[in-house]
Amino acid sequence: MDTKQHLARTLKRVMQTVPVDKITINLLTSEANVARNTFYYHFDDINGLLEYIYAEEIVYQLDAYKKQQNWTDGLKVLVDYIDENRKFCLNTFKSVNRSLLEHFLYSVAFDMVTGVVHDLHPNASFKLRDEIGNFYGLALSSQLIQWLTSNMDESKEEFCQRMNRMLCGSIDNVVAHNK
Repeated sequence: MDTKQHLARTLKRVMQTVPVDKITINLLTSEANVARNTFYYHFDDINGLLEYIYAEEIVYQLDAYKKQQNWTDGLKVLVDYIDENRKFCLNTFKSVNRSLLEHFLYSVAFDMVTGVVHDLHPNASFKLRDEIGNFYGLALSSQLIQWLTSNMDESKEEFCQRMNRMLCGSIDNVVAHNK
């Protein structure tokens, strides 16, 4: 087993019962049965390990969902991840690492939206593409956080359908009005 993956699994397990703000390198390395130097060989701090977890478990998987016809599939992958890792995501959100989760969700949403813009309108300017990605990336990430923190009262299917209603046709409209 890869040491980085072992540390990642250990952190996720410990975060089931301990707030991430209370997890020290000593606690983590003790739980993982590795030396402190081993941790520092791979990561600078707990935030670096959290970033690694989110990148490995979701960001790399979503690269395939940057096309207009399958962006909602990517959203479903992201929503499923949040649902399956709810306690881990909430623990990250309720900590001083809150911005890490917000940034992660924004980055994923921005990449998906700009991919869709490029797919729909390959000749759109980079400035317009980034403006659209920023606007809808922030909207999607805020909606995901609201869904996560509201005990996921809305089903995953309802949430994805609502996001699709909000985005469906709106990118075309923005591009059409900015030519």
